Amino acid sequence: MKFRTLAVLGLGISLPALLVVPGSGATASVEPAPVLTRPAYVANRYLDQKPHWKTCGDPALRVSCAKITAPRDWWHQGDKADDIQIAVSKVAPAKGRPSRVVFGNPGGPGGAGLGMAPFLASRAAIAKDHLAVGFDPRGTGDSANVSCQGAPGYTMDARDRDPANLDLIAEATELTRPYCDQQSRGLLPYVDTAQTVQDMDLIRHLLGYAKIDYVGYSAGTWLGAYYQTFFPEHVGRFVLDSNTDFTRPWINTFEAQPQAFERRFREDFAPWAAKYDSKLKLGDTPRLVIRTYEKLRADLKKLPAVEEYLDGSVKISYDQNTLDNIVVGDMYTKADFFSLATDLAFLRDLSKAQSTGGPRAAQRKVDALSVQRQHQLVQRATKPAIGLSPFGRPFADDAQQATFTAVTCNDTEWPQGREYGDILSARLGPHYPLLGWGMNENPCLSWDRPHRTLPTPTGAGLPTTLMVQSVHDPATNLTLAQSAHRRYAGSRLITIAREGDHGIYGGVNKCADALVDAFLSSGRAPAKDTTCQGEGLPGPTMPAPEGEEGTPLHRIAGMTRELSGYLRQ
Repeated sequence: MKFRTLAVLGLGISLPALLVVPGSGATASVEPAPVLTRPAYVANRYLDQKPHWKTCGDPALRVSCAKITAPRDWWHQGDKADDIQIAVSKVAPAKGRPSRVVFGNPGGPGGAGLGMAPFLASRAAIAKDHLAVGFDPRGTGDSANVSCQGAPGYTMDARDRDPANLDLIAEATELTRPYCDQQSRGLLPYVDTAQTVQDMDLIRHLLGYAKIDYVGYSAGTWLGAYYQTFFPEHVGRFVLDSNTDFTRPWINTFEAQPQAFERRFREDFAPWAAKYDSKLKLGDTPRLVIRTYEKLRADLKKLPAVEEYLDGSVKISYDQNTLDNIVVGDMYTKADFFSLATDLAFLRDLSKAQSTGGPRAAQRKVDALSVQRQHQLVQRATKPAIGLSPFGRPFADDAQQATFTAVTCNDTEWPQGREYGDILSARLGPHYPLLGWGMNENPCLSWDRPHRTLPTPTGAGLPTTLMVQSVHDPATNLTLAQSAHRRYAGSRLITIAREGDHGIYGGVNKCADALVDAFLSSGRAPAKDTTCQGEGLPGPTMPAPEGEEGTPLHRIAGMTRELSGYLRQ
């Protein structure tokens, strides 16, 4: 087999390291795990391939898609039978040849990203001279998939501290890894950040660019920082938006979520709903709004509302977990606040009708809704998270959820065994009940991960990295961005005050958009850390249909759905 190195391939020396998981009081490995360096060689069949590009999606968007071949394991490039396919999209400038290339990733981890190409190409400031590129990371979308089909979900009430309930949660946690492994045809151990950044650099090589620019949201900040770490000589202008703490293990990012989601719910949504109580009818003070939610949750736990929609074609059971998923899913963007308020009011009335008049009375309430409203309730009841889903919360599909689990569990050490999760949930639950009680719903606590350590991103020797962060982001706590910023040499932080949306660049804040556009188009970064002011919460009106509003991650997801499947034809 013939091999050759990638252009300007720099090799490091692997040194043993013992990673202590913060807060665990113990190490997860007895023997030091080797620190990964880049693979020494890349087989010619990967470097010399010629992707077959074809038009995908609406021709007006000018998107081309192709699949490239990559090894299942970059560090052990074996037989062709082990190769996998990675789906890639691109949009060239309308006129002239692009002088730069910008990659994008919507986060997850595990979010399919073909829609990043048309999304980035829609930004006038960079469309003129950038080739915009998106891709579905290994494990998800139109790339080679992993699956956890059939794995038991967390249907128990996380707040129930009965030992039998905790046993059920632990059993579901322990069963996840075997189910995922069985369904994923040997790919599961190789779905992680280290493998994915190698895929990214292969795409760069095949496109013929020495450096890439980059826009990464949420878990895409983690991916971007690791690409910078493995391939510093290929780094251009990097924007990391809604940040994980990519300088520390995944556990730090997820342990910060309960406080951030609770803050968003209590300090942003509840005061907003109270302000418009004359229309929303959830309570005229923030405390009463929270009380409305808590009473509804207790009522739905006691007697779930099971209703049929759309002539019996869809049946939804509204229990306490369904309610929590709706609330959590609507914290990512203020554009969903009105939808959440109307759903809470409807579910309160539905629960009351069922408890006083029985199932038929509840069904009459459903039947009185318009077909459009019934469709909306079905979509909302099954709505997935859009990035860095807290463990136990659903993503869009099986492959995305499985990739999320594989990456977060494979990348970095987690304490092993149920004790840590039970103690953590008991500690955080009373303070942050929306998510804190569910911290033991985490398959990483029983995950047989590869015996290796990722190098720690430091930013040393890199060009300026531009970080963007809203202060009340629920999924990536402000403290994470601040921590990573302190540790990441040469970074600049744009903080969005009076804002809590997850995913800022591309339509949420004009000040931040201007600064990011200038950086991507010219390389001009703010001379120092900068604060932009938020643009306020909307009034109590229904937002634009999904895909038409200005929320970047929703728009990217919509564009990705439009492109999905073209490479299967």
